[in-house]
Amino acid sequence: MKCISSSVLFLACVILMGCNKKPAASGNVAVPQTPTVSQPVMAAWQRGDKSAAAKLFIETDWSARPLFAPESVLGLSEPQFVALRSSDRQVKTDELFVQLDALKRLASEVAQAGRDAAAGGDMAAAQKHFWALKQFGTNLDTTNNLRVVQLVGQAMTRIADAEMGKVGR
Repeated sequence: MKCISSSVLFLACVILMGCNKKPAASGNVAVPQTPTVSQPVMAAWQRGDKSAAAKLFIETDWSARPLFAPESVLGLSEPQFVALRSSDRQVKTDELFVQLDALKRLASEVAQAGRDAAAGGDMAAAQKHFWALKQFGTNLDTTNNLRVVQLVGQAMTRIADAEMGKVGR
């Protein structure tokens, strides 16, 4: 009896795992993917289109989910990261710092665009930039994220608060 239930459990796992596989692309069949909040912004940034990335950044609702793709290291929680094998953790750590660097450079670009708007007398645009930066930072600073991601979020929030203080809330 024990052998039968183990076999049934194994077969059920195999069937369920097979259901999660993406079908092979053939012809015009599209494989649906869940879009992430950060995807359009980061795609523009990676193309080198800084102004489009900054524009998309301030138009994005950073409280929406998911912020990042499930397979992204930025989408991992601390327990998920710790549960990785040592070799996988090292690969993910390297990936994490590359992605965090891109996020920090993007945030710097958004902050500078806000400062430029303020210098040009457009306080509403400046506030919009700083508010988006604050919203992004706040949503990175959650317990669902790695601690280092939370710290980057806190830094973004502080920068946004300081800049908003200069232009008035």
